[in-house]
Amino acid sequence: MRPGLAALLLWSAAASGAGAVGKDDQLLFVSVQYGNRAQLQYLAARFQHVSVDEHARTAAFEATYDEYLALRRAGVDARVDEVATERMREVDEALLQSGQVRTEAIPGFACYRTIEETYDTMQQIARDRPDLARVVDIGPSWLRSRDPAAGYPMKVLVLGNSATDASIANKPSMVLLGSIHAREYTPAEVLTRFAQWLVDGYGSNAEATWLLDTYRFHFVLQGNPDGRKRAEAGASWRKNVNTSNGSCTASNYGIDLNRNFPFRWNGAAGGSSGNPCAGTYRGPQQGSEPETQNLLRYIAGVADAGGTWRGGVFPDRRGDAATAAAPQDYRGLFVDLHSYSRLVLWPWAYSSTATANATALRTLGRRIAWHNGYAPKQWVGLYVADGTNTDTMYGLLGVPSYTIEMGVAFFESCATFESTTLPKNLAALRYAARNLTAPYVYPTGPDTLAVAVSPASVSAGQAVTVTATIDDGRSNQSNGAEPVHAIRAASAYLDQRPWTAGATRVAMQPSDGTWDTSRESVRAVVNTQGLAPGRHVVFVRGSDAGGSVGTPDAAYFTVIAD
Repeated sequence: MRPGLAALLLWSAAASGAGAVGKDDQLLFVSVQYGNRAQLQYLAARFQHVSVDEHARTAAFEATYDEYLALRRAGVDARVDEVATERMREVDEALLQSGQVRTEAIPGFACYRTIEETYDTMQQIARDRPDLARVVDIGPSWLRSRDPAAGYPMKVLVLGNSATDASIANKPSMVLLGSIHAREYTPAEVLTRFAQWLVDGYGSNAEATWLLDTYRFHFVLQGNPDGRKRAEAGASWRKNVNTSNGSCTASNYGIDLNRNFPFRWNGAAGGSSGNPCAGTYRGPQQGSEPETQNLLRYIAGVADAGGTWRGGVFPDRRGDAATAAAPQDYRGLFVDLHSYSRLVLWPWAYSSTATANATALRTLGRRIAWHNGYAPKQWVGLYVADGTNTDTMYGLLGVPSYTIEMGVAFFESCATFESTTLPKNLAALRYAARNLTAPYVYPTGPDTLAVAVSPASVSAGQAVTVTATIDDGRSNQSNGAEPVHAIRAASAYLDQRPWTAGATRVAMQPSDGTWDTSRESVRAVVNTQGLAPGRHVVFVRGSDAGGSVGTPDAAYFTVIAD
Protein backbone atom coordinates (compact mmCIF):
# COMPACT_ATOMS: atom_id res chain seq x y z
CA MET A 1 0.00 0.00 0.00
CA ARG A 2 1.01 3.61 -0.37
CA PRO A 3 2.54 5.25 2.71
CA GLY A 4 0.59 7.62 4.89
CA LEU A 5 2.28 10.74 6.20
CA ALA A 6 2.19 9.46 9.79
CA ALA A 7 3.88 6.23 8.74
CA LEU A 8 6.58 8.16 6.93
CA LEU A 9 7.17 10.29 10.02
CA LEU A 10 7.59 7.18 12.13
CA TRP A 11 9.89 5.63 9.54
CA SER A 12 11.97 8.80 9.27
CA ALA A 13 12.51 8.86 13.03
CA ALA A 14 13.36 5.16 13.17
CA ALA A 15 15.74 5.24 10.21
CA SER A 16 17.71 8.31 11.26
CA GLY A 17 19.59 6.82 14.18
CA ALA A 18 23.13 5.49 14.29
CA GLY A 19 23.11 4.56 10.64
CA ALA A 20 23.90 0.86 11.17
CA VAL A 21 23.24 -1.39 8.22
CA GLY A 22 21.93 -4.92 8.12
CA LYS A 23 23.26 -8.18 6.74
CA ASP A 24 23.77 -6.73 3.28
CA ASP A 25 25.98 -3.65 3.32
CA GLN A 26 25.76 -3.20 -0.45
CA LEU A 27 23.39 -0.62 -1.79
CA LEU A 28 20.14 -1.49 -3.52
CA PHE A 29 18.39 0.53 -6.20
CA VAL A 30 14.85 1.07 -4.90
CA SER A 31 11.72 2.40 -6.54
CA VAL A 32 8.87 3.86 -4.47
CA GLN A 33 5.32 4.65 -5.54
CA TYR A 34 4.51 7.89 -3.73
CA GLY A 35 1.04 9.27 -3.12
CA ASN A 36 1.58 13.01 -2.69
CA ARG A 37 4.19 15.76 -2.56
CA ALA A 38 4.69 15.41 1.21
CA GLN A 39 5.69 11.77 0.83
CA LEU A 40 8.06 12.59 -2.02
CA GLN A 41 9.66 15.32 0.08
CA TYR A 42 10.39 12.95 2.98
CA LEU A 43 12.08 10.57 0.58
CA ALA A 44 14.10 13.38 -1.00
CA ALA A 45 15.27 14.62 2.41
CA ARG A 46 16.36 11.16 3.57
CA PHE A 47 18.03 9.68 0.52
CA GLN A 48 21.01 10.89 -1.43
CA HIS A 49 19.65 11.37 -4.93
CA VAL A 50 16.01 10.86 -5.83
CA SER A 51 15.13 10.50 -9.48
CA VAL A 52 11.48 11.45 -9.88
CA ASP A 53 9.02 10.39 -12.58
CA GLU A 54 6.10 12.75 -11.97
CA HIS A 55 3.84 11.06 -14.50
CA ALA A 56 4.25 7.59 -12.98
CA ARG A 57 4.52 9.10 -9.44
CA THR A 58 7.61 7.07 -8.66
CA ALA A 59 10.85 8.00 -6.92
CA ALA A 60 14.00 5.92 -7.46
CA PHE A 61 17.12 6.04 -5.30
CA GLU A 62 19.91 4.04 -3.70
CA ALA A 63 19.27 2.59 -0.23
CA THR A 64 20.87 0.17 2.17
CA TYR A 65 19.17 -3.13 2.94
CA ASP A 66 18.05 -1.89 6.35
CA GLU A 67 16.68 1.33 4.86
CA TYR A 68 14.71 -0.71 2.35
CA LEU A 69 13.28 -2.89 5.14
CA ALA A 70 12.38 0.20 7.19
CA LEU A 71 10.45 1.58 4.24
CA ARG A 72 8.54 -1.66 3.85
CA ARG A 73 7.77 -1.82 7.58
CA ALA A 74 6.39 1.72 7.41
CA GLY A 75 3.95 0.63 4.71
CA VAL A 76 5.84 2.27 1.88
CA ASP A 77 5.37 0.65 -1.52
CA ALA A 78 9.13 0.18 -2.02
CA ARG A 79 10.48 -2.33 -4.49
CA VAL A 80 14.00 -3.32 -5.46
CA ASP A 81 14.80 -2.62 -9.09
CA GLU A 82 16.82 -5.77 -9.70
CA VAL A 83 18.09 -4.76 -13.13
CA ALA A 84 19.34 -1.36 -11.93
CA THR A 85 20.79 -2.91 -8.76
CA GLU A 86 22.70 -5.53 -10.74
CA ARG A 87 24.06 -2.87 -13.08
CA MET A 88 25.22 -0.82 -10.08
CA ARG A 89 26.88 -3.89 -8.54
CA GLU A 90 28.70 -4.65 -11.79
CA VAL A 91 30.10 -1.12 -11.85
CA ASP A 92 31.14 -1.33 -8.19
CA GLU A 93 32.85 -4.70 -8.74
CA ALA A 94 34.80 -3.49 -11.77
CA LEU A 95 36.04 -0.46 -9.87
CA LEU A 96 36.93 -2.37 -6.72
CA GLN A 97 38.91 -4.98 -8.66
CA SER A 98 41.05 -2.18 -10.07
CA GLY A 99 42.44 -1.16 -6.67
CA GLN A 100 41.63 1.61 -4.26
CA VAL A 101 43.64 4.53 -5.66
CA ARG A 102 44.38 5.21 -9.29
CA THR A 103 45.94 8.08 -11.17
CA GLU A 104 45.19 6.73 -14.64
CA ALA A 105 41.79 6.40 -16.32
CA ILE A 106 39.00 4.74 -14.37
CA PRO A 107 38.74 1.10 -15.56
CA GLY A 108 35.67 0.52 -17.65
CA PHE A 109 35.15 4.29 -17.88
CA ALA A 110 38.09 5.51 -19.93
CA CYS A 111 36.14 8.57 -21.12
CA TYR A 112 36.20 10.07 -17.60
CA ARG A 113 39.33 11.62 -16.15
CA THR A 114 40.42 10.95 -12.58
CA ILE A 115 41.16 13.83 -10.23
CA GLU A 116 44.84 13.63 -11.16
CA GLU A 117 44.12 13.53 -14.88
CA THR A 118 41.72 16.45 -14.58
CA TYR A 119 44.30 18.54 -12.75
CA ASP A 120 46.98 17.54 -15.25
CA THR A 121 44.70 18.69 -18.09
CA MET A 122 44.16 22.05 -16.40
CA GLN A 123 47.90 22.59 -15.97
CA GLN A 124 48.62 21.51 -19.54
CA ILE A 125 46.09 23.96 -20.95
CA ALA A 126 47.65 26.76 -18.90
CA ARG A 127 51.18 25.80 -20.04
CA ASP A 128 50.18 25.57 -23.69
CA ARG A 129 48.11 28.76 -23.79
CA PRO A 130 49.23 31.20 -21.08
CA ASP A 131 47.53 33.97 -23.08
CA LEU A 132 44.18 32.23 -22.61
CA ALA A 133 44.41 30.18 -19.42
CA ARG A 134 45.62 30.12 -15.84
CA VAL A 135 45.02 27.82 -12.87
CA VAL A 136 44.03 29.23 -9.48
CA ASP A 137 44.29 27.36 -6.17
CA ILE A 138 41.27 28.39 -4.07
CA GLY A 139 41.90 26.38 -0.90
CA PRO A 140 42.17 22.89 0.56
CA SER A 141 39.70 20.04 0.60
CA TRP A 142 38.54 18.74 3.99
CA LEU A 143 41.31 16.14 4.15
CA ARG A 144 44.00 18.61 3.13
CA SER A 145 42.76 21.19 5.67
CA ARG A 146 43.62 18.63 8.38
CA ASP A 147 46.82 17.26 6.83
CA PRO A 148 48.78 19.12 4.11
CA ALA A 149 50.04 15.77 2.81
CA ALA A 150 46.51 14.37 2.31
CA GLY A 151 43.54 15.29 0.17
CA TYR A 152 43.65 17.83 -2.63
CA PRO A 153 43.82 21.53 -3.34
CA MET A 154 40.69 22.86 -4.99
CA LYS A 155 41.54 24.43 -8.33
CA VAL A 156 39.87 26.69 -10.87
CA LEU A 157 40.77 26.84 -14.55
CA VAL A 158 40.23 30.45 -15.68
CA LEU A 159 39.90 31.03 -19.43
CA GLY A 160 39.78 34.26 -21.41
CA ASN A 161 41.95 36.24 -23.78
CA SER A 162 44.10 38.48 -21.58
CA ALA A 163 44.98 40.67 -24.58
CA THR A 164 41.41 42.03 -24.71
CA ASP A 165 41.15 42.84 -20.98
CA ALA A 166 42.10 46.49 -21.49
CA SER A 167 39.57 47.05 -24.28
CA ILE A 168 36.67 45.28 -22.52
CA ALA A 169 36.16 46.65 -19.02
CA ASN A 170 34.63 44.36 -16.39
CA LYS A 171 34.32 41.32 -18.62
CA PRO A 172 31.25 39.23 -17.80
CA SER A 173 32.03 35.85 -16.24
CA MET A 174 30.59 32.37 -16.36
CA VAL A 175 31.28 30.10 -13.38
CA LEU A 176 30.87 26.39 -14.12
CA LEU A 177 30.94 23.94 -11.19
CA GLY A 178 31.13 20.19 -11.63
CA SER A 179 30.88 17.02 -9.56
CA ILE A 180 30.21 18.57 -6.16
CA HIS A 181 28.49 15.21 -5.59
CA ALA A 182 31.39 12.81 -5.89
CA ARG A 183 29.94 9.82 -7.72
CA GLU A 184 28.57 11.91 -10.57
CA TYR A 185 31.16 11.23 -13.25
CA THR A 186 29.71 13.19 -16.16
CA PRO A 187 29.81 16.82 -14.86
CA ALA A 188 33.58 17.13 -14.46
CA GLU A 189 34.19 15.55 -17.85
CA VAL A 190 31.60 17.65 -19.68
CA LEU A 191 33.17 20.81 -18.26
CA THR A 192 36.70 19.64 -19.09
CA ARG A 193 35.61 18.99 -22.69
CA PHE A 194 33.94 22.41 -22.84
CA ALA A 195 37.14 24.09 -21.63
CA GLN A 196 39.14 22.18 -24.22
CA TRP A 197 36.67 23.13 -26.97
CA LEU A 198 37.10 26.79 -26.12
CA VAL A 199 40.90 26.73 -26.07
CA ASP A 200 41.40 24.33 -28.99
CA GLY A 201 38.98 26.35 -31.11
CA TYR A 202 40.52 29.72 -30.41
CA GLY A 203 41.63 31.30 -33.68
CA SER A 204 39.93 28.71 -35.90
CA ASN A 205 36.39 28.40 -34.55
CA ALA A 206 34.61 31.76 -34.66
CA GLU A 207 32.30 31.06 -31.73
CA ALA A 208 35.05 29.84 -29.39
CA THR A 209 37.20 32.80 -30.42
CA TRP A 210 34.72 35.59 -29.75
CA LEU A 211 33.63 33.98 -26.50
CA LEU A 212 37.19 33.92 -25.16
CA ASP A 213 37.87 37.41 -26.50
CA THR A 214 34.76 38.78 -24.76
CA TYR A 215 34.24 36.83 -21.52
CA ARG A 216 35.95 35.00 -18.66
CA PHE A 217 35.16 31.39 -17.83
CA HIS A 218 35.85 29.93 -14.39
CA PHE A 219 35.86 26.11 -14.41
CA VAL A 220 35.67 24.36 -11.04
CA LEU A 221 36.00 20.94 -12.63
CA GLN A 222 36.09 18.93 -9.39
CA GLY A 223 33.99 20.50 -6.64
CA ASN A 224 34.50 17.62 -4.18
CA PRO A 225 37.92 16.07 -4.86
CA ASP A 226 38.19 13.97 -1.66
CA GLY A 227 34.81 12.41 -2.27
CA ARG A 228 35.51 11.94 -5.96
CA LYS A 229 38.57 9.85 -5.16
CA ARG A 230 36.38 7.52 -3.09
CA ALA A 231 33.93 7.28 -5.99
CA GLU A 232 36.76 6.42 -8.36
CA ALA A 233 37.66 3.53 -6.04
CA GLY A 234 34.19 2.03 -6.34
CA ALA A 235 32.13 3.73 -3.63
CA SER A 236 28.74 5.19 -4.52
CA TRP A 237 29.82 8.34 -2.72
CA ARG A 238 27.89 11.65 -2.66
CA LYS A 239 29.20 13.77 0.24
CA ASN A 240 32.60 15.04 1.25
CA VAL A 241 34.67 12.86 3.62
CA ASN A 242 34.28 14.75 6.90
CA THR A 243 34.27 12.12 9.68
CA SER A 244 33.84 14.47 12.63
CA ASN A 245 30.02 14.53 12.87
CA GLY A 246 28.35 11.57 14.48
CA SER A 247 29.02 7.84 14.39
CA CYS A 248 28.22 6.58 10.90
CA THR A 249 29.16 3.51 8.92
CA ALA A 250 32.03 3.62 6.46
CA SER A 251 29.59 4.33 3.63
CA ASN A 252 27.46 7.03 5.28
CA TYR A 253 29.65 9.73 6.84
CA GLY A 254 30.34 13.16 5.37
CA ILE A 255 28.42 16.33 4.56
CA ASP A 256 26.31 17.05 1.51
CA LEU A 257 28.13 20.09 0.15
CA ASN A 258 25.08 21.13 -1.84
CA ARG A 259 23.06 21.52 1.35
CA ASN A 260 25.85 23.39 3.18
CA PHE A 261 25.69 26.78 1.46
CA PRO A 262 24.48 29.76 3.51
CA PHE A 263 21.37 31.01 1.73
CA ARG A 264 18.33 29.53 3.54
CA TRP A 265 20.55 26.89 5.14
CA ASN A 266 18.23 24.62 7.15
CA GLY A 267 15.47 26.95 6.01
CA ALA A 268 12.87 24.60 4.56
CA ALA A 269 11.03 21.67 6.07
CA GLY A 270 12.51 18.53 4.58
CA GLY A 271 15.00 20.49 2.48
CA SER A 272 17.98 18.73 4.07
CA SER A 273 18.74 16.42 6.97
CA GLY A 274 20.17 17.02 10.43
CA ASN A 275 21.19 13.36 10.66
CA PRO A 276 24.96 13.09 10.05
CA CYS A 277 24.51 9.70 8.41
CA ALA A 278 21.89 10.84 5.90
CA GLY A 279 22.72 11.54 2.31
CA THR A 280 21.46 15.12 2.55
CA TYR A 281 23.16 15.97 5.85
CA ARG A 282 23.59 19.75 5.79
CA GLY A 283 26.47 19.93 8.28
CA PRO A 284 26.59 21.33 11.82
CA GLN A 285 26.30 24.91 10.57
CA GLN A 286 26.09 26.83 7.32
CA GLY A 287 29.30 26.93 5.33
CA SER A 288 31.02 24.59 7.76
CA GLU A 289 33.04 22.76 5.12
CA PRO A 290 36.32 23.92 3.57
CA GLU A 291 35.00 23.04 0.11
CA THR A 292 31.94 25.26 0.61
CA GLN A 293 34.05 28.08 2.03
CA ASN A 294 36.48 27.92 -0.88
CA LEU A 295 33.72 28.12 -3.47
CA LEU A 296 31.82 30.87 -1.70
CA ARG A 297 34.91 33.01 -1.16
CA TYR A 298 36.02 32.65 -4.78
CA ILE A 299 32.62 33.17 -6.43
CA ALA A 300 30.89 35.61 -4.04
CA GLY A 301 33.78 37.07 -2.04
CA VAL A 302 33.30 38.13 1.58
CA ALA A 303 30.34 39.95 3.12
CA ASP A 304 31.20 43.38 4.54
CA ALA A 305 29.71 44.94 7.68
CA GLY A 306 26.66 46.03 5.72
CA GLY A 307 26.03 42.55 4.34
CA THR A 308 27.20 43.29 0.79
CA TRP A 309 29.38 40.64 -0.80
CA ARG A 310 32.64 41.92 -2.27
CA GLY A 311 35.74 40.54 -3.94
CA GLY A 312 34.34 37.52 -5.76
CA VAL A 313 33.79 36.74 -9.41
CA PHE A 314 30.25 38.15 -9.41
CA PRO A 315 29.08 41.52 -8.09
CA ASP A 316 26.39 41.70 -5.40
CA ARG A 317 23.44 43.42 -7.09
CA ARG A 318 20.44 42.05 -5.18
CA GLY A 319 20.07 45.06 -2.87
CA ASP A 320 19.14 44.89 0.80
CA ALA A 321 15.84 43.05 0.58
CA ALA A 322 15.96 39.27 0.27
CA THR A 323 13.10 39.48 -2.20
CA ALA A 324 14.65 42.21 -4.36
CA ALA A 325 15.05 41.59 -8.07
CA ALA A 326 18.45 41.60 -9.68
CA PRO A 327 18.67 44.34 -12.32
CA GLN A 328 17.90 43.38 -15.90
CA ASP A 329 21.39 44.42 -16.98
CA TYR A 330 23.12 41.89 -14.69
CA ARG A 331 26.01 40.28 -16.57
CA GLY A 332 27.28 36.75 -15.99
CA LEU A 333 25.98 33.28 -15.22
CA PHE A 334 26.44 30.50 -12.63
CA VAL A 335 25.90 26.87 -13.69
CA ASP A 336 26.21 23.80 -11.46
CA LEU A 337 26.32 20.48 -13.34
CA HIS A 338 25.04 17.24 -11.80
CA SER A 339 23.88 13.82 -12.89
CA TYR A 340 21.41 12.41 -13.40
CA SER A 341 17.72 13.19 -14.16
CA ARG A 342 17.78 15.24 -17.39
CA LEU A 343 16.55 18.51 -15.90
CA VAL A 344 17.33 22.23 -16.15
CA LEU A 345 16.53 23.82 -12.77
CA TRP A 346 16.52 27.41 -11.50
CA PRO A 347 15.80 29.00 -8.06
CA TRP A 348 14.16 28.68 -5.73
CA ALA A 349 14.91 25.20 -4.44
CA TYR A 350 13.87 26.02 -0.87
CA SER A 351 10.44 27.51 -1.62
CA SER A 352 7.59 27.35 -4.13
CA THR A 353 7.53 31.15 -4.14
CA ALA A 354 8.71 32.55 -7.44
CA THR A 355 11.87 34.65 -7.44
CA ALA A 356 11.69 38.32 -8.38
CA ASN A 357 13.44 37.38 -11.65
CA ALA A 358 11.32 34.29 -12.22
CA THR A 359 10.16 35.10 -15.75
CA ALA A 360 13.67 35.77 -17.05
CA LEU A 361 15.14 32.74 -15.26
CA ARG A 362 12.43 30.53 -16.72
CA THR A 363 12.95 31.87 -20.24
CA LEU A 364 16.70 31.23 -20.22
CA GLY A 365 16.11 27.83 -18.60
CA ARG A 366 13.75 26.83 -21.40
CA ARG A 367 16.24 28.03 -24.01
CA ILE A 368 19.03 25.98 -22.44
CA ALA A 369 16.70 22.98 -22.23
CA TRP A 370 15.95 23.20 -25.95
CA HIS A 371 19.58 22.36 -26.63
CA ASN A 372 19.90 19.34 -24.33
CA GLY A 373 16.28 18.19 -24.50
CA TYR A 374 15.82 18.15 -20.72
CA ALA A 375 12.76 19.18 -18.72
CA PRO A 376 12.95 22.83 -17.55
CA LYS A 377 11.44 23.75 -14.18
CA GLN A 378 11.90 25.72 -10.98
CA TRP A 379 13.90 23.43 -8.71
CA VAL A 380 11.19 23.16 -6.05
CA GLY A 381 8.94 21.63 -8.69
CA LEU A 382 11.08 18.51 -8.27
CA TYR A 383 11.39 18.57 -4.47
CA VAL A 384 12.43 21.03 -1.76
CA ALA A 385 16.13 21.54 -1.03
CA ASP A 386 17.83 24.17 1.13
CA GLY A 387 21.40 25.40 1.42
CA THR A 388 22.04 24.82 -2.29
CA ASN A 389 24.66 26.68 -4.29
CA THR A 390 22.13 27.65 -6.97
CA ASP A 391 19.86 29.40 -4.47
CA THR A 392 22.89 30.93 -2.75
CA MET A 393 24.47 32.50 -5.83
CA TYR A 394 21.20 33.98 -7.01
CA GLY A 395 19.94 34.74 -3.51
CA LEU A 396 23.07 36.56 -2.31
CA LEU A 397 24.25 38.18 -5.53
CA GLY A 398 21.45 38.20 -8.11
CA VAL A 399 23.43 36.27 -10.71
CA PRO A 400 21.26 34.01 -12.89
CA SER A 401 21.91 30.52 -11.54
CA TYR A 402 21.07 27.06 -12.85
CA THR A 403 21.49 23.42 -11.96
CA ILE A 404 21.62 21.02 -14.91
CA GLU A 405 21.01 17.36 -14.11
CA MET A 406 22.61 15.46 -16.99
CA GLY A 407 22.46 11.97 -18.36
CA VAL A 408 20.99 8.69 -17.16
CA ALA A 409 23.28 7.34 -14.41
CA PHE A 410 25.94 8.30 -11.87
CA PHE A 411 28.43 5.93 -13.50
CA GLU A 412 27.13 6.53 -17.01
CA SER A 413 28.55 4.32 -19.75
CA CYS A 414 31.05 5.94 -22.06
CA ALA A 415 28.96 4.99 -25.08
CA THR A 416 25.94 6.91 -23.80
CA PHE A 417 28.07 9.78 -22.55
CA GLU A 418 29.96 10.27 -25.81
CA SER A 419 26.97 9.87 -28.13
CA THR A 420 24.28 11.75 -26.20
CA THR A 421 25.08 13.44 -22.89
CA LEU A 422 28.26 15.18 -24.00
CA PRO A 423 27.13 16.70 -27.34
CA LYS A 424 23.74 17.77 -26.03
CA ASN A 425 25.21 19.56 -23.04
CA LEU A 426 28.10 21.13 -24.90
CA ALA A 427 25.46 22.69 -27.13
CA ALA A 428 23.52 23.87 -24.07
CA LEU A 429 26.59 25.41 -22.45
CA ARG A 430 27.65 27.13 -25.66
CA TYR A 431 24.22 28.71 -25.96
CA ALA A 432 24.28 29.82 -22.33
CA ALA A 433 27.72 31.37 -22.83
CA ARG A 434 26.52 33.45 -25.78
CA ASN A 435 24.14 35.23 -23.41
CA LEU A 436 26.65 36.38 -20.77
CA THR A 437 26.34 40.08 -21.61
CA ALA A 438 22.60 40.13 -20.83
CA PRO A 439 21.30 36.75 -19.56
CA TYR A 440 18.10 38.30 -18.20
CA VAL A 441 17.38 39.95 -21.58
CA TYR A 442 18.76 38.19 -24.65
CA PRO A 443 16.91 34.86 -24.20
CA THR A 444 13.57 36.66 -24.65
CA GLY A 445 14.63 37.34 -28.24
CA PRO A 446 15.66 35.04 -31.10
CA ASP A 447 18.86 33.04 -31.30
CA THR A 448 21.46 33.67 -34.00
CA LEU A 449 23.13 30.70 -35.63
CA ALA A 450 25.17 29.67 -38.68
CA VAL A 451 26.88 33.04 -39.15
CA ALA A 452 29.18 32.94 -42.18
CA VAL A 453 31.23 35.40 -44.23
CA SER A 454 32.01 34.87 -47.91
CA PRO A 455 34.63 35.06 -49.20
CA ALA A 456 36.70 34.28 -46.12
CA SER A 457 39.71 36.24 -47.42
CA VAL A 458 39.50 39.52 -49.35
CA SER A 459 41.53 42.53 -50.37
CA ALA A 460 40.68 45.80 -48.65
CA GLY A 461 37.72 47.39 -50.40
CA GLN A 462 36.28 44.11 -51.65
CA ALA A 463 32.78 43.50 -50.33
CA VAL A 464 31.89 40.41 -48.29
CA THR A 465 28.51 38.75 -47.91
CA VAL A 466 27.36 37.95 -44.37
CA THR A 467 24.70 35.28 -43.89
CA ALA A 468 23.02 33.87 -40.80
CA THR A 469 19.86 32.25 -39.50
CA ILE A 470 17.68 33.98 -36.88
CA ASP A 471 15.35 31.65 -34.97
CA ASP A 472 12.81 32.53 -32.25
CA GLY A 473 11.50 28.99 -31.78
CA ARG A 474 14.37 27.35 -29.92
CA SER A 475 12.69 26.95 -26.51
CA ASN A 476 11.73 23.76 -24.71
CA GLN A 477 7.95 23.96 -24.47
CA SER A 478 7.44 20.74 -22.47
CA ASN A 479 6.64 22.52 -19.19
CA GLY A 480 4.77 25.67 -20.16
CA ALA A 481 5.30 27.68 -23.31
CA GLU A 482 7.47 30.61 -24.29
CA PRO A 483 5.98 33.01 -26.87
CA VAL A 484 7.27 32.55 -30.40
CA HIS A 485 7.31 35.65 -32.61
CA ALA A 486 8.08 36.37 -36.21
CA ILE A 487 11.53 37.80 -36.89
CA ARG A 488 11.39 41.53 -37.65
CA ALA A 489 15.02 42.60 -38.12
CA ALA A 490 18.65 41.49 -38.12
CA SER A 491 21.84 43.52 -38.02
CA ALA A 492 25.52 42.94 -38.69
CA TYR A 493 28.25 44.78 -36.77
CA LEU A 494 31.75 45.00 -38.24
CA ASP A 495 34.53 44.79 -35.62
CA GLN A 496 32.10 46.00 -32.94
CA ARG A 497 30.05 44.09 -30.40
CA PRO A 498 26.32 44.76 -30.81
CA TRP A 499 25.89 46.08 -27.28
CA THR A 500 28.72 48.61 -27.57
CA ALA A 501 27.47 52.18 -27.30
CA GLY A 502 27.40 53.77 -30.74
CA ALA A 503 28.10 50.52 -32.61
CA THR A 504 27.51 50.90 -36.35
CA ARG A 505 24.95 48.45 -37.66
CA VAL A 506 24.41 47.14 -41.17
CA ALA A 507 20.81 46.19 -41.80
CA MET A 508 20.35 42.63 -43.02
CA GLN A 509 17.53 41.42 -45.24
CA PRO A 510 15.51 38.20 -45.25
CA SER A 511 16.71 35.90 -48.00
CA ASP A 512 13.15 35.33 -49.22
CA GLY A 513 12.37 39.06 -49.16
CA THR A 514 9.77 39.01 -46.37
CA TRP A 515 9.87 39.08 -42.56
CA ASP A 516 7.03 36.65 -41.95
CA THR A 517 8.23 33.62 -39.97
CA SER A 518 9.88 32.82 -36.64
CA ARG A 519 12.94 31.47 -38.45
CA GLU A 520 14.57 33.57 -41.15
CA SER A 521 17.68 33.23 -43.27
CA VAL A 522 19.27 36.69 -43.53
CA ARG A 523 22.06 38.31 -45.51
CA ALA A 524 23.90 41.60 -45.95
CA VAL A 525 26.74 42.93 -48.07
CA VAL A 526 29.46 44.62 -46.00
CA ASN A 527 32.01 47.04 -47.41
CA THR A 528 35.62 46.47 -46.28
CA GLN A 529 37.01 49.76 -47.55
CA GLY A 530 39.69 51.13 -45.21
CA LEU A 531 40.07 47.95 -43.15
CA ALA A 532 43.58 47.11 -41.99
CA PRO A 533 45.14 43.82 -43.09
CA GLY A 534 44.43 40.97 -40.70
CA ARG A 535 41.49 39.22 -39.10
CA HIS A 536 38.14 40.97 -38.63
CA VAL A 537 34.93 39.91 -36.91
CA VAL A 538 31.27 40.35 -37.86
CA PHE A 539 28.64 40.01 -35.14
CA VAL A 540 25.01 39.28 -36.03
CA ARG A 541 21.98 39.76 -33.83
CA GLY A 542 18.25 39.59 -34.57
CA SER A 543 15.06 40.96 -33.05
CA ASP A 544 11.47 39.76 -33.14
CA ALA A 545 7.96 41.14 -33.45
CA GLY A 546 7.71 41.25 -29.66
CA GLY A 547 10.42 43.91 -29.63
CA SER A 548 13.13 41.70 -28.07
CA VAL A 549 16.71 41.57 -29.26
CA GLY A 550 18.25 38.14 -29.08
CA THR A 551 21.41 36.14 -28.58
CA PRO A 552 24.32 37.09 -30.90
CA ASP A 553 26.93 35.05 -32.68
CA ALA A 554 29.86 35.94 -34.93
CA ALA A 555 32.14 34.95 -37.80
CA TYR A 556 35.60 36.04 -38.96
CA PHE A 557 37.20 36.96 -42.25
CA THR A 558 40.67 38.09 -43.25
CA VAL A 559 41.79 41.19 -45.17
CA ILE A 560 44.85 40.36 -47.23
CA ALA A 561 47.65 42.91 -47.50
CA ASP A 562 48.17 44.20 -51.05
